[in-house]
Amino acid sequence: MRSLPVLIGASLLLTGCIGDHSDLELFVTTTKAQHVARIPPLKETPKFEHFAYQAELMRSPFVPPSRELTEEVIDTSKDCLQPDLKRRKGRLETYALDNLRMRGTLSEDDTIWALIESADSNVYRMGVGEYLGLYHGRISNVTPQYIEIIELIPDGSGCWAERPSNLELSGK
Repeated sequence: MRSLPVLIGASLLLTGCIGDHSDLELFVTTTKAQHVARIPPLKETPKFEHFAYQAELMRSPFVPPSRELTEEVIDTSKDCLQPDLKRRKGRLETYALDNLRMRGTLSEDDTIWALIESADSNVYRMGVGEYLGLYHGRISNVTPQYIEIIELIPDGSGCWAERPSNLELSGK
C-alpha cells in the first residue's frame, strides 16, 4: 500500500519531462552559431638539421679523466708563495666560501671552534689552522661573530698571493 503513492508521484514527475523543448533547442542553436571557437593554426615544424657527433675528438664520459685535468698543476720551480699540495684536503675544501655559513661557536677553556654549515645542511666544527673553501683557505682566527680566513689565490704567473676573507655569523 505504501508503494502506490510513491509510484504515482514518480509517474507524475516523469510526465513533466515530456514537453515542448523547442525554446531549449532554439537557445542551443543560437549559442552555437554566435560562439564559434577560433583555433589558431599549428606552427610549422622546424627543419631538422643533421649534426655529426665526432666523439673521437673528445674524452669518453665512461673513462675517468686524466690526473692533469683533476689535480692542480703548480709550477714549483719558482721561489714564491705556493700551497702545500701534499697536504690532505679538508672536508670543507670542496665548497666555495659562498656556500658555507657560520652558525655559531663552541668553546672550552681558551679554545674556540666555529660551527659551519655546508650547502648540504651538514654542520662541522672547525678550529684555527683548519682549511676550508676552494682556494686553500686556512682559518687564522675564530671569534663569536666571525671567522678570519687567509686564502691563497693564484696570480697567473705561477705564484700565489694571500687574500684575507671573513665568514660572518649567519642567523638564517
